[in-house]
Amino acid sequence: MTVSASIARVLHRFVSLFIAMLVCAGACTPVFGQSSIRLNLDAVPLIEAVDVVRNQTGFDIVYAQRLVEDKIASCQYAGTSRRAALECVLQGTGLRAERVRRGQYVLVRGERGPSSRNGVQRVTLSGRVIDGTSGETLPGAHIYLTTLRVGATTNSAGFFAISSLPAGTYNVRISYLGYNTVDTTLVAGTDPVRILLSPSTIESEGVTVQEKADEQPENRRLPGMMALSLEQLEQLPSLGEPDLFKALQWTPGIRKSGAVSGGLSVRGADPDQNLYLLDGAPVYHPWHAFSLISTFQTGTLKSTNLYRGAFPAEHGGRLASILDAQMKDGNRTEPEAVVSLSALSARYRIESPVTRSTSFMLSGRRSYVDKLLGREHPVRDTDTGRLDTLRTGYYFYDLSAKITTRFNERHRLSVSHYRGRDNLDLRLPFDLSLNFSQWLRPADLFFEVAQNWENQMTSARHQWLVFDDAFLTTTLFSSRYSAREASFVQPTTTASLESDYDVKLRDLGAKVDLDYYASVAHQIRAGIQVSNLDFRSTLESNIRRSARAVDVQADSSDQSSWEVTGYLQDIWQPSPRWTLQPGVRATYFSRGNYMHVRPRFSARYTVHPRYLVLRGGLGMHVQYLHRIRDRYSLAYDLVSSRWVPASERVSPATGAQVSLSGRSQPTRWLTLELSTYGRSAEKTLIPADVFVTKDGLEGPGIEVGALLGQYVEADERAFGVELTGLIEVGQFDARLGVASGRTFVRSLNDDASAWRPADLDVPFSLRAALSWTGTRWESSIATEIRSGYPLTTPVTRYRLGDPVDDSPTSYLYRPQINNGRLPTYLRVDATVGYRFSLLSARWKAKLNLYNATNQANVIDRQFAPTDTGVRIDDRRGLPILPLLELEMTL
Repeated sequence: MTVSASIARVLHRFVSLFIAMLVCAGACTPVFGQSSIRLNLDAVPLIEAVDVVRNQTGFDIVYAQRLVEDKIASCQYAGTSRRAALECVLQGTGLRAERVRRGQYVLVRGERGPSSRNGVQRVTLSGRVIDGTSGETLPGAHIYLTTLRVGATTNSAGFFAISSLPAGTYNVRISYLGYNTVDTTLVAGTDPVRILLSPSTIESEGVTVQEKADEQPENRRLPGMMALSLEQLEQLPSLGEPDLFKALQWTPGIRKSGAVSGGLSVRGADPDQNLYLLDGAPVYHPWHAFSLISTFQTGTLKSTNLYRGAFPAEHGGRLASILDAQMKDGNRTEPEAVVSLSALSARYRIESPVTRSTSFMLSGRRSYVDKLLGREHPVRDTDTGRLDTLRTGYYFYDLSAKITTRFNERHRLSVSHYRGRDNLDLRLPFDLSLNFSQWLRPADLFFEVAQNWENQMTSARHQWLVFDDAFLTTTLFSSRYSAREASFVQPTTTASLESDYDVKLRDLGAKVDLDYYASVAHQIRAGIQVSNLDFRSTLESNIRRSARAVDVQADSSDQSSWEVTGYLQDIWQPSPRWTLQPGVRATYFSRGNYMHVRPRFSARYTVHPRYLVLRGGLGMHVQYLHRIRDRYSLAYDLVSSRWVPASERVSPATGAQVSLSGRSQPTRWLTLELSTYGRSAEKTLIPADVFVTKDGLEGPGIEVGALLGQYVEADERAFGVELTGLIEVGQFDARLGVASGRTFVRSLNDDASAWRPADLDVPFSLRAALSWTGTRWESSIATEIRSGYPLTTPVTRYRLGDPVDDSPTSYLYRPQINNGRLPTYLRVDATVGYRFSLLSARWKAKLNLYNATNQANVIDRQFAPTDTGVRIDDRRGLPILPLLELEMTL
């Protein structure tokens, strides 16, 4: 045995002892020394005798009521053996005690005592949880044995297993977010069962619904995970159509990095610190319309889990959060088609069974702004008769497809594909004004942009039930991101710029995950992943300063790396109240020869299933990719943001997070959750000069060294408190999310004490929504109030120049970065919807009123020196927008 294994065993023993002491504290007689046990029972009811043994030994003894009724126990015992005392009580009753886990026993029929384990039959209770309406598997459903107070969570295939159970019948509670929780009875030791869940009932062979449970499904979720109810998310206000990332912003601490565009910021972190997974494959730019709309349509997804803080060991590669989304397999029971039309796009979704074992889902979406405005606009100058053709073309589209086949109960194969693309084609006058009619005119000074960016993802996943207690998942994936910008700019009659910039990223990988359900108390998960990442960029540009002065620039960058990851984690339930999730994740990154081993630990303690559930987590993370962009040139401005891998010249970013939360349901209609967190990060990249503006045509190029020269390494730290409230009374739902937190950053080139607010630091934010759902009508009103983003405000203005100059140059003095803040942001949204039937189809009409109060929020502010002072230019957010959506379901 190795030294590390010996240390691990000692630590495991110590932790087990410590937990046992916590669980027994105040309720058990000390049993770790030579405490004496005395039993003097003469013909007493077995129920009373078991209570006496439970009090003196500290054992958790569970049983079915019908087994102990009308049974009598007689026992005379004095000693220190707890097992012997229990065996004494059960003599002559026809029952035996089977050990389930440390300190917990279940009474079953038979005369064998608890110390006699040879020959005792141990079986597995396993099966799949399936949506009874569509036939979709339900990952993340909770299976809870109410008598033993142990449980399991279904994996990505909807499979669960609880091993090493004594053969028999068990009361089981099954819950899934968005479905009613129910109690039923299952028999352990039989073939894996198929459990069909629906929002109001549960059906399966040999399964009988007994009653609706009070406990919320969220109380049984794993530490570190936040499951999202997609149906509930779709009811929240959105910008024209249901959008996953818009809905995520109802979670405290999650917001857009910009009021209109920009990626998601989780607890003040930069958007590039989030990892987005779709059917196990990473998606590197999950946005359409310049980050206005996400590529994740809620209608195509069957489950979405968000991990913040301490991720489980199976996830990594980013510092802030992991979003794990799975696409629908397709309706297995009957064909279904959905067609929707919103203010931004038209979309459809088709689901259907192909055979009894095969189904598919196909979804598409396309914007139609270009169809309304037109792509080409012939124009004519009435004075000179000059003809020209201007262009204002823009559209995006995406396509999602998945086919799933179930060879038998043990083998399941699915293939997923996603492709999304944005296209922008512009030719407009160089001096644009706010009057759109003035754009459509011939001009000597103009600019042309042909830009596109796209994501492609293909994932093949095979899921194999090797044994009743072992489940193997193999995933092959390919993910590609590409962006191109071809531009021609004519800023003067003699100067011009022509450039063609291309960015490509390819991630090709394979991973194998093993779920081993070792016992009631232990669910082991281990896996390995190998990825090959390739980064390519090219730039060709011609800068014509005059008829004879032409500068030609041709740059290229080609980098690749291998990343190998292995992890091991254990979902350990040492007692009914505790769930622990220790884990370790090891990564190797070939570019730079980086090797990291990072621990993870999460815990849940149930003080009371309804009134208080505590969760905590601690994790250390590594991120080998940085996202940066050139900060100087206008020649490659729009798509110049790109991923750069760690190497000898740039270190990977590392971070740690700790979090603690408590959840309570003091009444049936009120749920509260209070969370606090702290995180730190090192070796992240921030701009070396935050005051640089893109006002020139010529830049340093796209070679990685030139880009890294514009950035410096930095440290980050953040801390905060978040409160979530949910009220459900009849047809009314009220949601509240309050967050108070700070995020600071410091450059490693500065004084070590020079912490300053980060660009996404928001000290206070509040989101509230009130929804009403009737038989046909539904409505909601929502508001967002938050602190403005940090702003660098000039302290004074000064002028420099030669004494003989008539007009010296004015400058702004800004000694501190982010020393000010934009005004408070306030927005109110409202929705009203109506459901009806027409032409054998179900219809839903919905009106979204974005910024209903037409609040002119300041989302950016620029300062410019003048001869007499400082001019302040404010950029405002979107005005009031009425957005109509119509959906038809066949």
